[in-house]
Amino acid sequence: MTDDGMEDWSVGQIVVVPHSWRGDGLWNEIQLEAQDRIGADLRQTYAELLRQPLSPSLMSLVCQIEAQIGASPRNG
Repeated sequence: MTDDGMEDWSVGQIVVVPHSWRGDGLWNEIQLEAQDRIGADLRQTYAELLRQPLSPSLMSLVCQIEAQIGASPRNG
């Protein structure tokens, strides 16, 4: 962000931007910063989700599906 608009907003803080500023470069920078934060948070959330173990019932279902796929004749 530019020096005149440099602000550190805490996570979850709502930023109110007057309608007249919305064409301003500062508003675009605020949007980009917010989008970057959201993207980083989503990537972290998904990464954490992928590290979680599957439940026993879901693991059983995965094994059944894999067994069916392995047992079915291949079309070729």
